Amino acid sequence: MSTRELAQWVSSLSYDDLPQSAVMKAKSVVFDCLGASIFTGCRKQWGSVIAEYASIHGGGQPEATIIASGGRKTLAAQAALANGTMAEGFELGDVHPGTATRPFPMILPAAMALAEARRRSGKALIAAIVAGYEVNTRIATAIALSQRGRPMLSRGLYVPSLVGTFGGTAAAGKVIGLPAREMTWAFGIAGALTGGYFQGHEEGAWTRRLNGGMTPSRAVTAALLGERGFVGPERPLEGEYGFYRVFANGEYDPQVLVEGLGDSYKIEETWLKSYPMNSTLHSSAEALLSIMKANRLRHADIEEIKASFLEYVPILSKKEVKTVVSAQFSMPYALAAAAVRGKVTVDEFEEEVLTDPDVLAMIQRVNGAYDAELVQRAGLGSQPGRVTVTMRDGRTYTEEVLYPKGHARNPMSPDELKAKFRGLTAGFVSDADCERIFELVMDLDNAADIAPIMQLCGAPHPA
Repeated sequence: MSTRELAQWVSSLSYDDLPQSAVMKAKSVVFDCLGASIFTGCRKQWGSVIAEYASIHGGGQPEATIIASGGRKTLAAQAALANGTMAEGFELGDVHPGTATRPFPMILPAAMALAEARRRSGKALIAAIVAGYEVNTRIATAIALSQRGRPMLSRGLYVPSLVGTFGGTAAAGKVIGLPAREMTWAFGIAGALTGGYFQGHEEGAWTRRLNGGMTPSRAVTAALLGERGFVGPERPLEGEYGFYRVFANGEYDPQVLVEGLGDSYKIEETWLKSYPMNSTLHSSAEALLSIMKANRLRHADIEEIKASFLEYVPILSKKEVKTVVSAQFSMPYALAAAAVRGKVTVDEFEEEVLTDPDVLAMIQRVNGAYDAELVQRAGLGSQPGRVTVTMRDGRTYTEEVLYPKGHARNPMSPDELKAKFRGLTAGFVSDADCERIFELVMDLDNAADIAPIMQLCGAPHPA
């Protein structure tokens, strides 16, 4: 009954059920997602390619806006494909630390495309986003620890996409008002459509970014088919040949899927990224930046940087970095760039920095190891880090970060959110439009629809 219970809960959820804290978090992730999407659409080739593709292959039906495309519109599923690819386009998507899922690229593009196409209210969108995060996180959390993380990764499975198709479908189905039966079918269709694997990460291919586009596009398709009465399996999660059997060896806890639904909201557990790289690297990078700034250290004087990992994983420990994607998944690179350049922003992940002789030399002085005690203190709800810097003259400095900036226990302030947005969209969105987008998003619960937001984000201009 797990799938049906989830579908029933999603269908019956009301905006009025939500605490203000969940509403505010939903608004924050919308604003953050828009900034990440505009950045990719304006500055990265894969953003412009996917926007062009979605526009050309949209059947001439202007349902929903493609972000950063000059205001072009296309089919909702194609808009979700383009906007999801942009949202996932530079390691800027938010993260749920206990499951390492990346909700907003997988969920928001689907919900927003259909909200725009159906002219749904801001309140309807907020409720849909909260529902999507709930389903997404619960499905991932129910996976047994024996399977979660490295075991699935070692088989090449990209969990954020695998579970994200269900989370996106919950949000898409909710925003168009699917009843419980049709929502159940939509989940069944999502199970048939879902996928995601890691080879794009390995090669630095653009499919790494496309994971975030295919997922919400599949979600729109699943919701619209369910709405039309297309019958899907009613036990796609727990069935004999369902999601958990296929992807997690059947090792899961069905109670986690439904226990305490509505008592609290998983969206409040996620964190918004301060740095454009794998979230496991954030705490150590933040600790190093703090050490460098507080002690006015010069990278040339550093003998060694030792960093503690949440978990020792080869993909995160590599010192040979050949692509931007591999840099975004390398602790040695992240700390070397932080030491040499004094910051970790999108600029540190440009091609020319990957070959900077100072950064390459510093990479060889960075070493990492798993720290069980640190992880135990922070718990599964975070991805902590500790850094020790040893100078050539023998001095040492140590700093640890249990909850990096953006974490639910160390959240960004509204001003920090806006500063991040401005940094991502500089040269493409004027300060006035940045402020206007922020105001519109923060007033979503009073909005009749999201057309004004999408107009500004669909065709951004610098002045």
